[in-house]
Amino acid sequence: MGTNILNIGQTALAAAQVGISTTGHNIANAGTAGYNRQVVLQSANAPQLLGGSFVGQGVSISQIQRQYDAFISQQVNATQTTKNQADAYYSQIQQINNLVADPTAGVTPALQEFFTSIQNLSASPNGTAGAAARQAVLSSAQSLAGRFNSLQTRLDEIRQNVNGQIGGAITAINTYASQVANLNETIAKSVSTTGSPPNDLLDQRDQLITEMSKYTKVTVIPQDNKFNVFIGNGQPLVLGGVVNQLELSVSKTDSTRAEVSYSANGTSVQIAENGLPGGVLGGLFDFRANTLDPAQNAIGRVAIGIATAFNEQHALGQDLNGATGAKFFNIPQPITTPSTSNTTNADVTANISDVSALTTSDYRLQVTSPGNYRVIRVSDGQTQTATSQPIKIDGITMEFPQPPAAQPATGDEFLIRPTLAAAAGFSVDVIDPSKIAVAAAIKTAVPTTNIGNGKISVGTVDSAVASASTSATATISAVKTDSSFASSSVAPPVTLTYSGGSFTGFPAGVNVSVTVGATTTNYAPPATVPYTTGAKISFSGMSFTVQNSSGAPANGDTFTVSPSVPVAASKLTFNSAGNTLTGFPANANVTVTKGATSTTYPAGTAVPYSDGATYSYSGTSFTLSGTPSNSDVFNISANVTGSGDNRNALLLAGIQTKNSMVGSTTTIQGAYAQFVSQVGNKTHELGITTASEATLLKNATDNQQSISGVNLDEEAANLLKYQQAYQAAGKLMQIASQLFDAILAIGR
Repeated sequence: MGTNILNIGQTALAAAQVGISTTGHNIANAGTAGYNRQVVLQSANAPQLLGGSFVGQGVSISQIQRQYDAFISQQVNATQTTKNQADAYYSQIQQINNLVADPTAGVTPALQEFFTSIQNLSASPNGTAGAAARQAVLSSAQSLAGRFNSLQTRLDEIRQNVNGQIGGAITAINTYASQVANLNETIAKSVSTTGSPPNDLLDQRDQLITEMSKYTKVTVIPQDNKFNVFIGNGQPLVLGGVVNQLELSVSKTDSTRAEVSYSANGTSVQIAENGLPGGVLGGLFDFRANTLDPAQNAIGRVAIGIATAFNEQHALGQDLNGATGAKFFNIPQPITTPSTSNTTNADVTANISDVSALTTSDYRLQVTSPGNYRVIRVSDGQTQTATSQPIKIDGITMEFPQPPAAQPATGDEFLIRPTLAAAAGFSVDVIDPSKIAVAAAIKTAVPTTNIGNGKISVGTVDSAVASASTSATATISAVKTDSSFASSSVAPPVTLTYSGGSFTGFPAGVNVSVTVGATTTNYAPPATVPYTTGAKISFSGMSFTVQNSSGAPANGDTFTVSPSVPVAASKLTFNSAGNTLTGFPANANVTVTKGATSTTYPAGTAVPYSDGATYSYSGTSFTLSGTPSNSDVFNISANVTGSGDNRNALLLAGIQTKNSMVGSTTTIQGAYAQFVSQVGNKTHELGITTASEATLLKNATDNQQSISGVNLDEEAANLLKYQQAYQAAGKLMQIASQLFDAILAIGR
């Protein structure tokens, strides 16, 4: 019996000792990140049958169990992922918000200053005040260009910083993955050797998963005491003891864009940005795709808007030297980049044909088969297909050069960035104040010899291109130009000849588009274009229509487009008998607009006179009013000098309030204000999100700690309990010793 008591005391003493050690271990690791409280699980030893009764044989330590809830830990990791994603996005967007919202650093003050200088110039176009006003225009234009350039530079710096943070996140993930793989092997060996879980190693592995979840979404699938770790949308990172290391790579279509790849069997495989949601990586990718790219594109769109509108109007004016207005602002063309995986050396060209239709997105042009193309708008994934060139979408025209230039092959891909670099390349081309085209290129006059009271307005130049025709039965409309138009396109003039129901004579190497209703058909060079009355014909940045008047064109009829400046001199004479005007330039089709009604008259036709009507021909227009007498004349000619004339300056100033952006729904400043508002709203939204996610993470962590955390008060109580148990077990063994001594004494 003494032996039995001694064995019981020994097991009790050992259990109490383990309890004290475990409690001490908990106390020592109370501040250790990822540590889960451990408790001793005891069980009674199998009893021994003595004298018809079962006598207890003491206690055994069945397990030292860590207090761990896998479900709650997954909640903590998931919340950790979403919080770090929001934090990363918020910290980045704040930089842009602070930049564009600053009233002294944004574009709005510079735009306002520039247009104010134009208004001042229109008030004082000449003399000493005019010279000062002209210099002020150039200075404010340079300031505007500098503002665009500095904004672009700062956004480029933010982009580089994002690339660096992506690289840092990849390094951290790889480090954690390697450590998890090593622990997988160590834990598996420990369990197979001892049969017991190595709690501290399990804690370390779980903590590594938690740390990894700060950088991206992590999914863990246990298998044979090992963790298989998948990141993002299912990319395997750790499979037992094998790690698929992540790599920092660059986009195939943008060498400045950091991407993430992984190495598998010696091959680098790129992971799509949306394939790594959550965490720091997800936040950085979201910020870059949804705020940084649109921000640079939005600023570039504003730069293109002001440069295009100003250049187009400036080209219709006249400077102090009597010359046609030169290009005022420089603006770079859209960036086109072929993918590094393309099988050909083909490249695509892109031009902006409609500024008002521009978005803040980039585009991917894919060759699906020879002559078949797919354009994907990156911002929303919207797809458009085309079976011929040029390819048009959202105000952008894309086409491949004609042979013998390299042609694309099936599978080739190109990134089109219409506005990304516009702000960086925005600059002022005019450096001589006298070359600011303040005056109009047209001059009108009524001779004092006229008898009637007929009047003519000052007149305007509406287009850089004049249209003319030799047809007596069909007419050509006024010509509209876009930002891709170059004056060299009509120097020498382009003459289209009608024959057998088609037009020929288009410039060599130029694709021609014909739009009838909602259908556009493209014709490759050398183009022979079928005639359809009223169809819109587009090429080289120009568009116009040819339509029946009294009938279809006759074989041999020609339709010509040529420069509208200098303005051809005309002397219009009023014939009271027929109430008509004659003297318009030969071959000029004349359009008369009264209210909402417009009528075009073929060249050489006597044009009816209508009080208050606007007369348009050869890219110019003016209004006639009053009651002229027979043989009264109206003179139209080129403006010899720009001195004392502010008509074009007034039109330049009017660009500020013209709805020319975002589908012609807002002004240039309005488009910039929309962008600033979007950034501000998103920043506010993310501020609320980060605060909310921080609360959710705290709640999840508190819930986890209520189960797994070390409570020092509780551990102090446990320590006293095990101390007393240890002392009691010692006393029990002392009694057993005394009983042995008593038995031995009897034997003596």
